[in-house]
Amino acid sequence: MTTQFKTPAADLQHQHDLLQKEFEYEKEMYREQTERAGIRRRVQQGLCWYPVVPGKSYYNSLNQFVVEIERLEDKETEHNFEYGRPVCFFTTNGGGKPEYLNFSTVISYVQDDRMVVVLPSPSALMEIQKAGEIGVQLYFDETSYKTMFNALSTVIQAKGNRLAYLRDVLLGKTPASRRTLFPMRFPWLNLSQEEAVNHVLAAKDVSIVHGPPGTGKTTTLVEAIYETLHRENQVMVCAQSNTAVDWISEKLADRGINVLRIGNPTRVNDKMLSFTYERRFESHPDYAELWGIRKAIREIQSNLRKK
Repeated sequence: MTTQFKTPAADLQHQHDLLQKEFEYEKEMYREQTERAGIRRRVQQGLCWYPVVPGKSYYNSLNQFVVEIERLEDKETEHNFEYGRPVCFFTTNGGGKPEYLNFSTVISYVQDDRMVVVLPSPSALMEIQKAGEIGVQLYFDETSYKTMFNALSTVIQAKGNRLAYLRDVLLGKTPASRRTLFPMRFPWLNLSQEEAVNHVLAAKDVSIVHGPPGTGKTTTLVEAIYETLHRENQVMVCAQSNTAVDWISEKLADRGINVLRIGNPTRVNDKMLSFTYERRFESHPDYAELWGIRKAIREIQSNLRKK
């Protein structure tokens, strides 16, 4: 039996409640599996380093407070640590059961037996240093869930604005509005692709391009983005995979579009790395001056704390 909801907001609230149950279940299962496996097995599976020792700490190019971590044993064991993945620290305090420190971090850099992690605050470093013999392991990745929860809550609570209107168009009975435009010709596209691009350009709210694999949906999308940029200042492109985003970005860059590729650099192909936020930030002519200003601010704050 299908449940019928009176409003789009009620439908979304139901989705939020189901997602909350899924999140709690996944997190509990991860905790149970981690504790059941034990430290030694997790090390062998590449999910844990134990013991580790903290090294130097500093502010990186993105003004994040980071600390270097080095593993002391099992250096020949392959691991699954990589940039962007969440990790947590633990100590055994002489016993076999891990006790987790009350914060999680994200990997900023990892190579061989050394990783650099982003700490939430300098006080977190003090906790690591006071913990004695510590280890680090992959943590349950809550990023996707937090993003979905925030998105659902924002849309549910929307009232009397553009977001509320789009919610009712996509999930309710409000019809999508369209502009009246003279159809454009694209001789390098087939007839259905040309119609799809014109359909996208005429849409005020939403346009859906649907078709089986191999029918040129991505080619159509690239053309629609390119034409839209003749009418708008910018376009945000999202896709279900990094490969799809890279492919679209490459095609647009080849046509002279100024592309900013946002995402985990380890999952961006080599050609698009120079278009990432991190590379653009570091290559900016004002970067050195900005770094000097940030350093001066940190020194002033440090002197004020000492006084």
